[in-house]
Amino acid sequence: MILDFDLDFLRGAADLVDASLERLDRKAGASPDPDAFGIFDEVEYITGCGFVACQTYATAVASRSKLKGKKHEALALGPKHRTGRSMAQLINAAANHWKHSPEWSLDTPTTQAKQTLEVISSLGVDINGSYPVSNMLYEILAPHPARFANLIPFLTQWRDTLPK
Repeated sequence: MILDFDLDFLRGAADLVDASLERLDRKAGASPDPDAFGIFDEVEYITGCGFVACQTYATAVASRSKLKGKKHEALALGPKHRTGRSMAQLINAAANHWKHSPEWSLDTPTTQAKQTLEVISSLGVDINGSYPVSNMLYEILAPHPARFANLIPFLTQWRDTLPK
């Protein structure tokens, strides 16, 4: 049995985010134009918050492993997505995109920006299109429903692959 307080926090955050996504889905379904009324923008924002909660969990777990200080190596472990990338890498890239993309310069992309965009491009998501973070959640989880509770099993499998 693993004592993982951070997992309890992540579950709570996922519950909040998923409840918001459910509410927004209902709101979008009742709206004549959810895009024009900003509902999809709300979905994008709350989805970004969900990815950051997952990234925070992954960072906390990695910092307690033998790979402390080697986050890149830690994120490469664990269950793989159909793209061949680890689920942890995809989640981390989605969170980084949501947090940092407004500050990335198109003229001089940082190393982090380049790495993040490379990971995202493996999903086939157009980062210049509408709602890239929401599309990342969909692509990461397809064919499963795009809800953060569905990411948690992948993160716990990833956690269990890290050297203790």
